[in-house]
Amino acid sequence: MIQQKFKTLFFNLFNKKTIFYYCSFFIPFFAFFGYFLLNNCNILTVDLGQQYIDFFAFLKHSFTSPLNFIYSFQNGLGSSMLATSSYYLLSPFNLLFIFFNSKNLPSAVLLIISLKISFCGFSSFYYWNKKNNKFAALGASSVYALSGYIIANHFNLMWLDSAILLPFLIRAIDKNLNKQKNHLILVTFLLWFTNFYTGFMALFFGFLYFLSQIYFFNDKVKLFLNYLKNSISGSFLASFTLLPTFFEMLTGKATTSTDFSWGFQFAPYEQILKLSDGAYNFQEMESGLPNIFITMPFLLLVIAYFLSKNIPWKNKLSNGVLFIFLTASLFWTPLVLLWHMGQFPVWYPGRFSFIWIFFALNLGMIFLQEKTPLLLWQKIFITLIALSLIIYWTFNQENSSYITHTNLIISGLFLIAGILFLTFIYGYSKFSAQFLATSVILEIIINMILSLNNLSYQKNTDYQNFTQNTTNLTSYLNKYDSELYRTEKTFYRSDDDPFTANYNGITNFNSISNQKVLTLLANLGYLHNSNSYTNFGGTLLTDDLLGIRYYIEPNYVAENIKKSQKMSFNNLNHRLDLDNYHLVHEFPQLLLLKNANTLPLAFLTNSQNHKPHLFTNAPITNQERLYRYITNNDEQLFTRIILPNGQLTNLSETPGNWMEYSKKQKTKASKISFNIKLKTNDSYYLELPATLSAQDCSLFVNGAEIVMETRDSQARLINVANNQKGQNLHIVFNPKNPTLNLSELSLWHLQTQKLNKSMQEFNKYQPKIKQINPIVLSAFVKTKKSKTLATTIPYSKNWLVFDNGHLLKLQSFVDTFLSVHINKGSHQIIFVYIPFALIVGLFLSLITLIILRKTKV
Repeated sequence: MIQQKFKTLFFNLFNKKTIFYYCSFFIPFFAFFGYFLLNNCNILTVDLGQQYIDFFAFLKHSFTSPLNFIYSFQNGLGSSMLATSSYYLLSPFNLLFIFFNSKNLPSAVLLIISLKISFCGFSSFYYWNKKNNKFAALGASSVYALSGYIIANHFNLMWLDSAILLPFLIRAIDKNLNKQKNHLILVTFLLWFTNFYTGFMALFFGFLYFLSQIYFFNDKVKLFLNYLKNSISGSFLASFTLLPTFFEMLTGKATTSTDFSWGFQFAPYEQILKLSDGAYNFQEMESGLPNIFITMPFLLLVIAYFLSKNIPWKNKLSNGVLFIFLTASLFWTPLVLLWHMGQFPVWYPGRFSFIWIFFALNLGMIFLQEKTPLLLWQKIFITLIALSLIIYWTFNQENSSYITHTNLIISGLFLIAGILFLTFIYGYSKFSAQFLATSVILEIIINMILSLNNLSYQKNTDYQNFTQNTTNLTSYLNKYDSELYRTEKTFYRSDDDPFTANYNGITNFNSISNQKVLTLLANLGYLHNSNSYTNFGGTLLTDDLLGIRYYIEPNYVAENIKKSQKMSFNNLNHRLDLDNYHLVHEFPQLLLLKNANTLPLAFLTNSQNHKPHLFTNAPITNQERLYRYITNNDEQLFTRIILPNGQLTNLSETPGNWMEYSKKQKTKASKISFNIKLKTNDSYYLELPATLSAQDCSLFVNGAEIVMETRDSQARLINVANNQKGQNLHIVFNPKNPTLNLSELSLWHLQTQKLNKSMQEFNKYQPKIKQINPIVLSAFVKTKKSKTLATTIPYSKNWLVFDNGHLLKLQSFVDTFLSVHINKGSHQIIFVYIPFALIVGLFLSLITLIILRKTKV
């Protein structure tokens, strides 16, 4: 009996119908996972290694503290995590992180990406299997799962869920058109839930696809209303993610302007280059063309679809208009902006191109359903198209960074395979589908290898060593000091290190960054770009003002550390002034320092009625203005040092232009040196103007080269001296161009003792602030007169501040931070972060669910 049940179960799991589903899943899985298995499982690269892995570490930490998903001080200076979670973390696949420790997150990421790619194959096979030969469907599903888009964006794994769900969406729309029971509401909800960004793209395509097909059905109004009802219901069901995300985006990317034009992003004919095998590398990732590779046979099948006489012209017209629209969307600016929610993609062009790929493959599959051989003129026409492609790729090889002789040969061979299939096999042999599946699966795997070989990946051990050492330190720190404060480092693995190392920092890289915080930090001199800011550019003063109480530095005298366990300190923020902080604890590879003069994150000030005006590219001036505004202390902390005349080598001063120099002999090395005798042990900062970059010159301070790389153009600060009284400060610029302009260069002297004394005095009567949980803070405040309780917590209307149980009116401090006015007396202040949009969204989702249950939709 048991044996019979086992046989029945085995037959149900493994039979002619199910084996193809297994193949559709495991062919992409073993191809992708196997590639990385042979490369030491190193999967981290670009944003996956510099951003997403940190969010996954945060996710791992927060499973036991769900309130972190609402608000976290690890998110920049402090911010909501709702939109961040909605964009990066809501994929059901991320539950697998539960089974991995923090050190092994890269392995978990590799597994999750491989599984997502496999499910792309599974879902697309499910769609095409309903109407096509199983071998043909298997070939198409493998191409979809390992297409140019998937391989080019595998590390953007939060976008892959939409690629999985797209075939289910189109299947649901097809059923809706045929008045069959469908899961359009569920699929719509999942697309919004797993990633609203690519979900929007898939749903927008679904709408266009529906419009293109409804023409061929009766009861058009009824079908349209039913589609609209289901789509809206699925969208309202996702209100709990969409509503808070929408409002947070209003303070993030939605605030940035876009240069609209009616032109093309690039010449349309250039897109043909991306149809060849291996058409991908780092340059293409940053500023190339959308990735639309679908193999040579399927490329020819798309052409065959429009040539076929067996397919009604109305169907070809409808699908042709949609195909042209999708193709134009790859390069025509208005449509590019439409697909990308009004913003140009920063890196990773054509983020909706998985839709183009799916639709193109679907056209090829529709053609295959006809099973009728092509006419002679059609075969000749397709052969000429194939030859034209080879000629075009060959003549543009030198203009491309990725088309090689190997790529051309492979593309040519598979074009020949495609021509053979269409001219001699399709419609003539019962094994035509097997031939097609074999050729396209082989080609898509070769394309994957060629494309991935053009990329480089970080070593997993670098991430693991960083994680283990920094989390050991922060675990100690959290027990050592339980108050609310900020911590920073003089090195970084990524801009989102606070998430991985579990500390409250200021460094942040997030597509949904608070633009007011970013602008303030940029004005204070911190290196930034449109969606990130770092700890590079700070001074002792900004450490105090922003509440950076602790610093983590490398322990260079560490001994007996195995080479495989050593931390990598490739990205250093050279801060000599941190020697002013005292050592709290020494770890095997790290040092923990404490700044005794830092402000708490909430402090009392008299400033109420005005906002300090901050200037662009004047970091020292802005820092001092902010200091005076907070402390009401007008004494000057920074003084400008007049630079002595520079010693010139192969340079001459440009007449009439102060500190502008020209090379005498352009082929010879040149330099300008400044020697300054330091009169104090204070800190000195060199302010490099926004007009000066690493492309203009190199910089050496006392013989050590200083990294001058920046992100967006801005003035920035280099700490060049500290505790060096009586010594010479030797600054050397080596021009790389015929001319060098140093007219805006400044050297600043910070009176450290005056700063320390001022901050100690200001801090005497400041409150201590504690974090009860991620969304509740408390502070006891006592004041003899009315004051402003200001904070360096970013302003948000979601904060409620209670004074002895009474709700206070929120104010904006320096147009960025939260503050309230309090009267004299004793105050028990409670800060509570209430995610109002989430609450409203949950209510709408719940009401929608109840209505759906009542109406049994």
